[in-house]
Amino acid sequence: MLLESFQVLSHFGNQNFQPLNGVNPYRNSGMKRTTVFIIEKEAPIANLIRYHLLSHQAKHVQVFPSVTECLYFMRKKSIPDFLIADLAHPEINAPIFLKTILQSFQGVKILFLSPFMDDFLATQLMEEGATDYIYKSGRMEDWIHELVKNMEFLIREKSRAD
Repeated sequence: MLLESFQVLSHFGNQNFQPLNGVNPYRNSGMKRTTVFIIEKEAPIANLIRYHLLSHQAKHVQVFPSVTECLYFMRKKSIPDFLIADLAHPEINAPIFLKTILQSFQGVKILFLSPFMDDFLATQLMEEGATDYIYKSGRMEDWIHELVKNMEFLIREKSRAD
């Protein structure tokens, strides 16, 4: 199974991931028209996030190893509904990155992932327009589940407002 192959590739493989065993519990997900871009330097983590989003029936999920590649793609090709950025990425200065995205690409929801809990930074980013700040703590599947759950909530709220 695909998830089991991630266990072999990732150094997080010892964290008891539970494969879906061919069952898709997310058949009725509201993500069917959602495009997501992920900026993550660690391919196994990015691919696992991508896998979970596609399991939730996201329309398109694109992974970028660098900010430069993502911004180029956004300027030339397509603008996502959600942009997930890892704050541990060496190219990301969160406040400047957030300001750049919000000024250049209106409507993109920006979710930050962080390996460290910084209440001051989280509050600052949320006040300046970030959609979410998720602390990557504990089991990887737990914070990925939180990420997906929060995205689905935002999609439901937007569809209610429309």
